[in-house]
Amino acid sequence: MTATLTIQDLFKLILFLLGIGALIYLIVLMKNLNNVISSIKNLLTQNEKEIDFTIKQLPYISENINAISKEAKELVEAVSPETVKLVNNASSLSEKLDKTSSKVCDTVEEVSKSISSTATSIKNVSDYIELILDIIEIVRNALIKKK
Repeated sequence: MTATLTIQDLFKLILFLLGIGALIYLIVLMKNLNNVISSIKNLLTQNEKEIDFTIKQLPYISENINAISKEAKELVEAVSPETVKLVNNASSLSEKLDKTSSKVCDTVEEVSKSISSTATSIKNVSDYIELILDIIEIVRNALIKKK
């Protein structure tokens, strides 16, 4: 048995096979889509009471959200001036603390200079006293030798 196959026949065969493949794909897709829709239907049926309750509560929830938003807005508007004052006070306090710390640093520096100067003076007085004691010792030794 011999048969001749033309290019046109080959293309027709390929197109028929592609069409059959696409048809099979569409059938599988429809089956999966049907399963998803069935699952959604079962879920909605099982939760019908809860969904109805939630839908009935939506206006109440919306009113609560509006009331909370309004109260939050009023609170922010009421607190805004105080917040600005608080920030200004904090800034002022920061400046005062900076000035005070600068004064404290200057005072500590002056006190340390004064203490250093006093210590130097005490050392000089100590040196003078030592010198006087040495002179007294020399004079005493000289008087002892004369006797």
